[in-house]
Amino acid sequence: MEQIYIGQILELDDPNMICIHLVDRPSLIISKKTFGSKFQFKDFIVCSIEEVRRHKYIIRRLYTFKEASIGEIIFENEEPYVEIQYQKDRIIRIPCKYFPNLYDGAKVRFRLENNSDGIKAIIYKVLGNRNDASIDIMDTAESYDIPTIFSKRALRQASLVKNPDFETIQTNRKDLVDSEIFTIDGKYSKDFDDAISLKEEDGHYILGVHIADVDYYVKENSPLDLEARKRGMTAYLLNYVYPMLPENISNGVCSLNEGVYRLTLTCQMKISRNGIIKDVSCFPTIIESKKRMTYEDANVVLDGTNVSGYTPFKDTLFEMKSLADKLYERRKESGSIEFDATEPIIELDRYGHVVDVKKRNRGKSEFLIGEFMLAANRSIATLLSNEGIVYPHRIHLSPDLTKLKEVEGKLESIGVSIKPIFKVEREMRSFILNTILEEYRRSLNYPVISNLLIGCMRRAKYSVDDLGHFGLGFSKYTHFTSPIRRYPDLMIHRIIKKHYLENLPQTSDDVKKIDEDSKYVTIREGEINKCEEKIIRLKSREYLLAHLGEEVDAVVKDCSDKGLLIELKNCIEGFILAEELDAEYRKNSYSFTSFNSSTIYKIGTKMKVRLVKGKLPDKVSFEIVENSSGKTYSMKRQEKFY
Repeated sequence: MEQIYIGQILELDDPNMICIHLVDRPSLIISKKTFGSKFQFKDFIVCSIEEVRRHKYIIRRLYTFKEASIGEIIFENEEPYVEIQYQKDRIIRIPCKYFPNLYDGAKVRFRLENNSDGIKAIIYKVLGNRNDASIDIMDTAESYDIPTIFSKRALRQASLVKNPDFETIQTNRKDLVDSEIFTIDGKYSKDFDDAISLKEEDGHYILGVHIADVDYYVKENSPLDLEARKRGMTAYLLNYVYPMLPENISNGVCSLNEGVYRLTLTCQMKISRNGIIKDVSCFPTIIESKKRMTYEDANVVLDGTNVSGYTPFKDTLFEMKSLADKLYERRKESGSIEFDATEPIIELDRYGHVVDVKKRNRGKSEFLIGEFMLAANRSIATLLSNEGIVYPHRIHLSPDLTKLKEVEGKLESIGVSIKPIFKVEREMRSFILNTILEEYRRSLNYPVISNLLIGCMRRAKYSVDDLGHFGLGFSKYTHFTSPIRRYPDLMIHRIIKKHYLENLPQTSDDVKKIDEDSKYVTIREGEINKCEEKIIRLKSREYLLAHLGEEVDAVVKDCSDKGLLIELKNCIEGFILAEELDAEYRKNSYSFTSFNSSTIYKIGTKMKVRLVKGKLPDKVSFEIVENSSGKTYSMKRQEKFY
């Protein structure tokens, strides 16, 4: 019979064996081979033990405790225990040492300790009540192995990092302190790792993208670097940010704050008047940002209204927007796909309660920065490739044809044909997708079409293999512009310095490490994305529960045997089960048709729904109040542009 235990992995003199020191039963000595290779000595684990024959066991590791874990306090017989969920619907309780002001339902941060009293939880912070609004974000972050505190070694090293003496710093840096350079970021941003500049020279644009020189302060294999690699990238979880680097690094010495000298690595591009990149160089610099702009204010300026403090930079902003438009046109010509994905912005108050949910809108300054960062990333990739230097490519493979086939019938049901995609070579598929999207961009069903096609796309990833970026239409692409927030960008900076600027040859060990780090960071990115998606679902549900009884506009986003996936006007998704429809319906692959009326529910159907209490306490259901007289906004089939 299988039993669940908490244990610690201990080292033995015999290199082929390990000891599992267990709570409430004798320790076990087992072979390393039977336990697997991915563990560290002194790790605390939850494991299952099944006795198959006398003194013969099958041991499975179910969960590994992190250095700092979050659990919930439960009292039994007036004794406190920490309860954690180590798998879905599976919990375990751990006795804990005394800590003041504990109570039932308190969420705590703890670590495990093994001493003469056995394995116990050592609590060092009470985070709040399990019902507090922000606790679910912390809990979810922990469940996806996102570190929420820094190691003592990393914090100790960060506390010693200071600004250099800029007067005596090495002379190989180009002095751009007097140049017109500024940042554009969100209103609440604090870590500014990119600044931009633009001037004209010999009838060409000279675009400068100046990126924080994080590597100057965070040396490879130092405690700060190991902590950054472990995290992979900063996790932005609504109002909560779990940074890749400690605050005095990310928001302090590395951040390109207004009015202070900063060390940067500059990508300088010579661009023709029609947006073609003619020449690229990369070199270390010293800059001073002349203005900390916000997207919100820059958008107002670009829309033609004056904003206090922006007047000296107004002409440059408009020239930058003109260049961004040209870069965009060149990108489209190379096959870059322009999806307009709908995405919710969830606003929280200081306590973590949902205040509002609305659709994210991208303004002119966000577009401008996006184009400049794409240009810099692409230029750096080309620069390194031309030198034969191995680096972490940002790759994106062509869409999954199986998924495209599934979507084909759904789109055909609303008059959109994607058959030509299957008739052309992989290199041409992005052009066909773009043509389809462009044709229907002004139609009422465009968001549905765009989202269905996005669902067929593969996730981008980091790789030493040069496989191109399908979505952007680039043969070479990397990430260079966010070393404060993404570890691959920090890797690129080190590669540029070591193998491009210093011209040192790459060894097989160098390439092996780049490959390993690229694979690891891709996994971390996937976990952070899943965490973000789960938190959006949690907070969306919280918002809906606060608006029960209200009627809202919605559209059918997808249709399956189980029912209808709908999207509300603020981009929150919901699901209407087939059995909850208000009549008997005939179901085919793409729609529900009523037996006794002309009502049809299919992709693109507009409707009004009422938010009602679900069968479970924390669930919301959707009652259809009315649809658009059974009509969907289908388009006449058009294939002329293929």
